[in-house]
Amino acid sequence: MIETQASLAEVGEHLADLRQFIGDDSVSEIVVNGPGRLYVEREGRLARVPVPEGSLTRRDLEAAAAMITRGSGFDLRTEPIVDVRLSDGSRVAIAAPPASTELAITIRRFGRCVLSAADLVGSGSLPRPVLRAVRDTLLGDGNVLIAGGTGSGKTTLLNACVGLLPSSDRIVVIEDTIEIKLTHANALRLEGRAFGPGANARVSIRDLVRHTLRHRPDRIVLGEVRGGEAADVIQALVTGHGGSLSTIHASTCAGALDRLATCALQAGDALPWDVVCRSVAAAFQLVVRQARVDGVRAVREAVAVLGYEPRTGGWLTRTLWDEAEAVGGTERPDAPAAEGWRRVAGVPGLLVSPAEPVTVAGLLRSLGDTRRSPATRRLWRSRGSRRRPASREAA
Repeated sequence: MIETQASLAEVGEHLADLRQFIGDDSVSEIVVNGPGRLYVEREGRLARVPVPEGSLTRRDLEAAAAMITRGSGFDLRTEPIVDVRLSDGSRVAIAAPPASTELAITIRRFGRCVLSAADLVGSGSLPRPVLRAVRDTLLGDGNVLIAGGTGSGKTTLLNACVGLLPSSDRIVVIEDTIEIKLTHANALRLEGRAFGPGANARVSIRDLVRHTLRHRPDRIVLGEVRGGEAADVIQALVTGHGGSLSTIHASTCAGALDRLATCALQAGDALPWDVVCRSVAAAFQLVVRQARVDGVRAVREAVAVLGYEPRTGGWLTRTLWDEAEAVGGTERPDAPAAEGWRRVAGVPGLLVSPAEPVTVAGLLRSLGDTRRSPATRRLWRSRGSRRRPASREAA
């Protein structure tokens, strides 16, 4: 993302109605939908702010937009969509006619204080059993995918999870907007650029993912998966670089895996859907879903990824934590499974959700085909069994 010479304080000088909110640390987002239409987000809730008559005019917005893009190379007359970063790190998105009916400015402020995993546990947004699952997965060279909608707190949780990585490891972080706070000494930050005043100024996330592998990363942190870079990320994770992290927009854990596979297809490698899904299941071992409900951001669900069943098109998962099943803020992450799960014949210790019907023959065949994958090896080790899959014994 291109950084401008402007600061948040200068925005307040040009738009007096925003001044009181710019200095307020409780405000996370300032939204101007056009002349006289101002909204402010506090604690996850967006509310309209009354603006005096004749204030926050179109001319005011145009002057502020020109000041914000100063030194960036953008010209709103020829490029009506602008995404830039202010000198203090705040992100500004501008949409001008003809891309929008009115000149709109959205400012996302980032908190000065980075919340640790312990802070999130203390506030109640991260259940302690989920923290244990994330820590065990990362330190065991497993990979974690964080899912959630816009403004659900994915980046906050991602920041906290990055803090769990060993300080001695080399970490490469890839983002389209710098949001992750790094405290590791041996870390490299790469930033994409989706918008720019010229074609040569644009750097895709997929290019950065490929380039990352040349910098000898122990762990890869991808701020968000949005498109074809998913294919390269999956390949990197199934061939090493365990203990990596990423986020994705999705409203359920299964939906996150579906969307990751769909994004991988956008790479245009012409791989069959089943092959892509098997790779997704091998790449990520834990999915944590974050959501914002009534302004409260918190983890709502966490599932272990066990595999993919091509005959039914369903993901094989085990719920580690579910807010709906938690009683008094506690849950049963170490239990074999929640009530309602059924055991798969011939596979001790493996249980499947009734919401995802699976044929036993298809399941065993799937396990046999992926016997050499890291995900399957971890599954068989957790079972404590040295037997070969039933489908191979039968063969």
